[in-house]
Amino acid sequence: MEKYVSSLIISFFIYGFAGWIWESFICPLMTGHKIKNSGFLNGPIVPIYGVGALVVSLLFSPSESYLSIFIEGAFVACVIEYFTSWAMEALYHRRWWDYDDKAFNVNGRVCLEGFLIFGLFSVIAVKFIQPTLLSMIMVHGEVPLIMLATILCAILLVDLGITITTLANLEKRIDEFVRDAEEYAQRVLDGFEQGKKSIIEILETIRLTDSSAYQEFLKQKKFAEKRILKAFPALTNKKKK
Repeated sequence: MEKYVSSLIISFFIYGFAGWIWESFICPLMTGHKIKNSGFLNGPIVPIYGVGALVVSLLFSPSESYLSIFIEGAFVACVIEYFTSWAMEALYHRRWWDYDDKAFNVNGRVCLEGFLIFGLFSVIAVKFIQPTLLSMIMVHGEVPLIMLATILCAILLVDLGITITTLANLEKRIDEFVRDAEEYAQRVLDGFEQGKKSIIEILETIRLTDSSAYQEFLKQKKFAEKRILKAFPALTNKKKK
């Protein structure tokens, strides 16, 4: 039993790392955006992908039809994403991601595009990846698997603790960050109008227009704030009523 649970935990980290690769590298390259660390945590993992992949893998059997896994897996994944968005917004009073510009979205938290992608990934995970992945992991001894799972969980908990500590008073700090960015924009950019651009776009324009002003601004800001805002630009928007 311990060996199986450890294998599932290791699978969670593999899926989380794959999700980080997808969001940080593949998606930006496909859409022409800059490569960035898109995760909530500092390390190379997006836990929601690990949770989603494990849940659908445990709920559905490879013997089920492709259509059944696609629809049910997509629904389960969207429920997880919706709840995660709601919980993080309730905790930090900010919208971490927003799909209002996507077709058939639900309160900006989930959308049809995500539903289709989740459905496809559910089929791939349940039918092909998870059975193979588990068989590859479980050929190893119980003790090494337990040790690896324990080490990975310890690293994740440390990263989570650092991230939560860093994000203390997040709402106040982001308000200050946005205000400072807009003040710099007013000084540096000719004809700048507040609200016309996102904060990330403002900073990029400052960088291209006056590199010295950009560097001066960044020196005053903490690394974590810049990383989080680049990963979640929607954070600059207030919590929706």
